[in-house]
Amino acid sequence: MPKDRSVREEHAPTSGTEPMLDRVAGWSFLLLVAALPWSIAPMSIALGICAPLTLALWVHRPGRWPVTPVAWPTLAWLIAFALSAWFALDRAASLPRLTKALFPLLVPLAATHSRLPHRGRRALAVLLASAALAALFGLGLYVARGPGWPARAHGMVGHYMTFGGQLLLFVSLAAGVLALERTPRWRLGALLSALAGSAALAATYTRSAWIGLAVSLAALLGLARPRWLPALAAAIVIALALAPASYRARAWSAFDPHASANLERTYMWQGGLAMFRDHPLTGVGLQDLHPLYDRYKPPQATERAGHMHSVPIQIAASMGLVGLAAFVLLQGSLFAAAGRGLRRTIAGGGLAAGLRAGVVAMLAGFLVAGLFEWNLGDEELLYPLYALVGIAWAARGWNDGRGEVAAARAAGGIAAAAAPQGGEPR
Repeated sequence: MPKDRSVREEHAPTSGTEPMLDRVAGWSFLLLVAALPWSIAPMSIALGICAPLTLALWVHRPGRWPVTPVAWPTLAWLIAFALSAWFALDRAASLPRLTKALFPLLVPLAATHSRLPHRGRRALAVLLASAALAALFGLGLYVARGPGWPARAHGMVGHYMTFGGQLLLFVSLAAGVLALERTPRWRLGALLSALAGSAALAATYTRSAWIGLAVSLAALLGLARPRWLPALAAAIVIALALAPASYRARAWSAFDPHASANLERTYMWQGGLAMFRDHPLTGVGLQDLHPLYDRYKPPQATERAGHMHSVPIQIAASMGLVGLAAFVLLQGSLFAAAGRGLRRTIAGGGLAAGLRAGVVAMLAGFLVAGLFEWNLGDEELLYPLYALVGIAWAARGWNDGRGEVAAARAAGGIAAAAAPQGGEPR
């Protein structure tokens, strides 16, 4: 793998004061990682601690800023947001939403703190454990309140669709580790996290997340274990056949064009496309779309909607062609960051390969789920999505030995670099 600027700078001598700042910032990142499977409040608090410490690292030594494929697409995304807000039908309501364009900055933040293998692995372990606990907590609340349709698990985030979206991300990640990592304790941890997340995901009754997870697992096996794809298809068929009646009915309803929820979504899509036709360049703006949808919805629609329940249609309506182009560029860069050189990494297996394959699969599942819901508007999903891409980008260097040398130098000496590296799962 070529040595980019961030890798070369990582090997430069460190100052006497930086290790303390580095350690404190690193612990703040672990706090952020632990908060990712929960609600927006702990995520925001943890980011409020981690972001300024990370910024201090970047200012103290600019080489710590990792140059990722997401950098320029992030700028394009921000410009698209700004244009949409400036030319919005309701500029005052759109401008405050510009902050959502900053979420891709979590990619370099996470890559900064995951560049050293022992820190990246620790962050991944914390994330898998926290995700399992959040899934079990949400499942426990669901059971305590009386399980069974129409009751739905909603976890700490308070909404079943958002909770389902979170579980889609974390189960995909755990599945990647399970597929490619060989160490028993990592495999056991990933298996437990995947099982807890899958059970909670089933209890959300969220069809888009179910479809997204199926796509994610298919993408993962296509990358890592192509021979297992028929087994996955058979497992899905068997699961549907043996599932309780409420689950079967919910699953099959996704393909019923006459189901009331499906009809209402098609009406929302029609309304969103009508907005796009009237405002094709920069869209109607970033504001809540309830008042506009009341004007644009088909006469037969009965529901009011503040968004169009589809990522591409929502972006087309609110941000126009400029937004769609920036979105395609940004999504492509996320796949590039997580997947660059992945096939070579998969050939060798290991934790970094499992993490990166899981994140690529997660991105595929997230995009497919977004065809049927506005998951790009949920901050509870944007935090882990971009953070995981940053960790995956950093994981490219976990297996080449450079990270251990950098860690030893940061700890205070070259001599430590020659010592055996124990205690970290391989």
